Amino acid sequence: MSFAFSLTRRPHNATQHNATHQQRPHRGHPHGRVDLHRRRRPDGPPAAAGASLGSRGRRARASRAAARRLRRPAARRASRSHPHDNKKNQTRKPTPHTRTHDKQELYAFLQVQAVSELVVDRSPPNELLKITFNVSFPALSCEFATLDVSDELGTKRMNLTKTVRKSPIDLLLQRVGAHFTDEDASTQKAAPKYDSEDTWYEHVDVALPLSRATFDDTLAHYPIVVVNFYAPWCHWCQRLEPAWDAATAEVHGRYPDKADGRIRYAKVDCTAETELCRQHFITAFPSLRVFRRGHDDLVVQGMHEHEAYTGDRTKDALVAFADSLVPSAGSPHTKHALLMAAPRTAGCNMAGFVMVKKVPGTLHFTARAEGHSFDHAWMNLTHAVHALHFGARPTPRKLRALERLHPAGLQADWLDKMQGSAFFSDHAQHTHEHWLSVVLTSVVPLRGGPAARYDAYEYSAVSNTFVSDSTPSARFSYGISPIQVVVREAPRHWYRFLTTTCAIVGGVYTVAGMLDGVAYTGWKIARKVELGKAS
Repeated sequence: MSFAFSLTRRPHNATQHNATHQQRPHRGHPHGRVDLHRRRRPDGPPAAAGASLGSRGRRARASRAAARRLRRPAARRASRSHPHDNKKNQTRKPTPHTRTHDKQELYAFLQVQAVSELVVDRSPPNELLKITFNVSFPALSCEFATLDVSDELGTKRMNLTKTVRKSPIDLLLQRVGAHFTDEDASTQKAAPKYDSEDTWYEHVDVALPLSRATFDDTLAHYPIVVVNFYAPWCHWCQRLEPAWDAATAEVHGRYPDKADGRIRYAKVDCTAETELCRQHFITAFPSLRVFRRGHDDLVVQGMHEHEAYTGDRTKDALVAFADSLVPSAGSPHTKHALLMAAPRTAGCNMAGFVMVKKVPGTLHFTARAEGHSFDHAWMNLTHAVHALHFGARPTPRKLRALERLHPAGLQADWLDKMQGSAFFSDHAQHTHEHWLSVVLTSVVPLRGGPAARYDAYEYSAVSNTFVSDSTPSARFSYGISPIQVVVREAPRHWYRFLTTTCAIVGGVYTVAGMLDGVAYTGWKIARKVELGKAS
């Protein structure tokens, strides 16, 4: 007799079935449990013992698998069905991942890409580079502050004045006087003339140099006093000494104290009266100052400055100068032709620009004047850099293009690395050296033509302060890199966009098909294993 399996439902209060038969709750039905029962089929011949056991096992496994399928909810059975079962009736839609890649590729195609390359500098031959600067020296007088420019080709330009503006400042770097402009180099006066070194004037009775105790009394007694601030070690002071003493004797003879007393020549030894000379901002020797009514004020555009003599330093020239001053005695605001405005404060701001060749060079800020000597112990080259950059500043349009195309992005100080820097002299003979390494980055936009192109000069700065045996100075040395960075805008070609898009779409579908095949194979293996666990 053969065996078959039937599904019967028992209520919850029914007697438990034999322990050898498993009972599982029906997940989709709330009224009872489902048991598996064997019953004899009334028809059919009895099977052999061995055949009956094998057939019975197979039928039992198949029946239990069918029962498990029936116990699953309909939604779960639908989810377990594989897409390959109804592949002909399905239409596959693009996945969100595919659509995202398509959008990204379209956006990239619509954007203009930047292409960077390194080339040897392609600037026109002998092209000049503009260097713009604005530096303040709170302890360097505009009367002697100079800017020299030199380069590796041997070019040397001394005391530039055409494109440099000097303004007197105080210790707080605030402007306190009118702009101090030197004369044009082509019309600038030559160095002052001296009497021959062999000339010596006899029978000269010269008064003693003024001291701090007699200085103010002398200025108060005479309407005009011309004072020679000198240093015995100064070469130019030594050359001036005989002519000055002779002129002093002649002027006092022409305008004696009792009969006239309108003018007096005097001198001050700055090595003996250091504080007195510093009080009057004497930084170079000899310095010839004109005092009227006890002070050397010269009011220019509401700013107070000094009166300094700049003429020849011969006896005849000094006597003629005294004769020209006498008629103006008692007139504090009269300016003589041989007088110049000397800054009343010791500070100077130097601003402007220079045009240089694209070779290593140096901007040299120091104190220099024809016919003057400087005491290094009195010099202080402390300075603050307000601006120092190469090339022209970009227009707003070019700046936006540079920000968009720069390979590494623009930093806040990309144009001027030294802006806002201050360097202090802790020693009397400190010299400040700054090394600037300059790199050219050329931006070539896709539209706008040559007018839209912009050359951006960026630089790195390294500074050092040391004690020098020569005249203290502030040097800005620069080197131009021979390598140029060129950044171009280049559009993407349509065929590359089409090829890339097709590759992305095809790749996504290929990977999706591979994953689908792996999932289907795994599902089949899991199903076989699931059926095999019941044996």
